[in-house]
Amino acid sequence: MRLCSIKILPLIVFACLLALLLRLGFWQLNRADEKQEFLANQQEKMHRQALPIGKLLADNNDLRYRRTVLEGHYDVRHQFLIDNQIQAGKVGYFVLTPFILDAEQKVVLVNRGWVLMNKDRSLLPDVTFTPPTGKLTIAGVLNHFPEVGLVLEGADEPGKGWPSVVQIINRQKITEKLQRPLFDFQLQLAAEQEYGYVREWQIHTRIPPEKHRAYAFQWFALAATLTLLILWISCKTQKND
Repeated sequence: MRLCSIKILPLIVFACLLALLLRLGFWQLNRADEKQEFLANQQEKMHRQALPIGKLLADNNDLRYRRTVLEGHYDVRHQFLIDNQIQAGKVGYFVLTPFILDAEQKVVLVNRGWVLMNKDRSLLPDVTFTPPTGKLTIAGVLNHFPEVGLVLEGADEPGKGWPSVVQIINRQKITEKLQRPLFDFQLQLAAEQEYGYVREWQIHTRIPPEKHRAYAFQWFALAATLTLLILWISCKTQKND
């Protein structure tokens, strides 16, 4: 019985490809572990005690996903609609309303939730409301501004008039439009708070751990397929010889 043989050059090519596929597979597994740790860390932060925004800013920690309390008043005349936001397969807007902090006279954009887009895009949803006069106390979770997958030229230019439609938040341009200093984060209004819309806030990443593991499986499957293929070709070649 003759053993299957593999020539040196194909063997070298096979070894390089196999090493590459295995490296990619293990890299995806490492990324999955990193994402899992990231999500667990953010969940832990969301379960911490809600603190006043001044306290969080003074501590100079990572503010993302921290629960906080703001005191001030809404600027209901100058609201922003973040375009192209998907909720349950439907297209709409996030409604961001300036909230002026009493302590600093600085603005936090409060994401009051999602509203459905009109079939006629020229007709904007009615997001007007009349909060009580005087100081308000609101609660929510701090986060980055909403993002989109495809950023088009001019997407950060706020539309004329109010409410102003924009695709992504550019802090400098929004500051210029509001004529007030703006923090570089949003507050996702808590679900139990008044004056909100659809709020199903979730911690997520663009590529969740499960998808990284699926990618890893694909790379390992390719490595196994390549190994079986090279063995089959080698044995067939040996047999023909």
